[in-house]
Amino acid sequence: MTCENYNCTDANSVEREQERTLTVKNLDHVNYDPAKSDRNIVLEHDSRADQFKTFRAYVKDYKEQEHITGRFNVDTTNDRNATKVLSCFVMSGSHDLMASMTREEQIEYFRAGLDFLKQEYPTFHIVDSRVHYDEKGLPHMHTSMLPIHEKEDGSRSFNVSKHQKGKDYFRGFQDRFYDHMRERYPNKDLQRTDPNRDHDKKLSVREYKENQDFKRELEQEHKRLVAKNEKLKAIGKELDQAYEQSEKAYQYNLEVERYCQEQGITIGQYEKQCFWADRDCGNYPEPECHNPDRNIEPEREAPTHSRMEHER
Repeated sequence: MTCENYNCTDANSVEREQERTLTVKNLDHVNYDPAKSDRNIVLEHDSRADQFKTFRAYVKDYKEQEHITGRFNVDTTNDRNATKVLSCFVMSGSHDLMASMTREEQIEYFRAGLDFLKQEYPTFHIVDSRVHYDEKGLPHMHTSMLPIHEKEDGSRSFNVSKHQKGKDYFRGFQDRFYDHMRERYPNKDLQRTDPNRDHDKKLSVREYKENQDFKRELEQEHKRLVAKNEKLKAIGKELDQAYEQSEKAYQYNLEVERYCQEQGITIGQYEKQCFWADRDCGNYPEPECHNPDRNIEPEREAPTHSRMEHER
């Protein structure tokens, strides 16, 4: 059983996502399949919350109707000064435990966890408690509660810190939860997680969203770099081909120079021989026969006498 307390700014999206009343436009931003949300089981729900478009409006109305007094700051964006108005608990179990139960048994298992929360926080008001079956992982229960503290004189206020005192509170909380579930399920091999293990800090909703946004930015940057890398590979391949062609041309030019020196002719005379050979008047010089940039037929018909005279 884990717990996270939220101010009013974060509580709205947390509660709406738990109830699956968020308008989902981009499924990449959620971790559940809306098409399967009808499989979820509602254990308890305050129908008064359905009358309001936002959680802020609901909690303000609840405060007024139930005569809640004390500090109540829900309009600030400063998390330190904002009143914690929602306590959210998530209860799960191991894969082997869930696999050993039928769906009905799983629901009863989570009801037992809800009973524990009612015993642990008798003055808290349950907004919603339901079992999610529409996510990829194991079924689990979300329970959201208004953290109401009642004084000896009967006055009430939003004050979660009065119920979760001290740095070792949640260790005792887990011990009591374990004892409660062992009593309910004596035949199950339930095990308590090592209380001395290091616990990673649980991300808040805002931190989680920022982390998801950063993750998407990294994925987009990765795609951009992959595309750029492919483009650079294509450019590199073109450069290799151009270098290969230039190397062949360089070797060909060396052959032409050597041939001209051996024959005692100039480059201009060599090009003139190539010119007339193109018009079937004579044979190509030796280097031209191996020119990589030309497609020269190996044999040509000898030109007629009248054509040679005409060319002259």
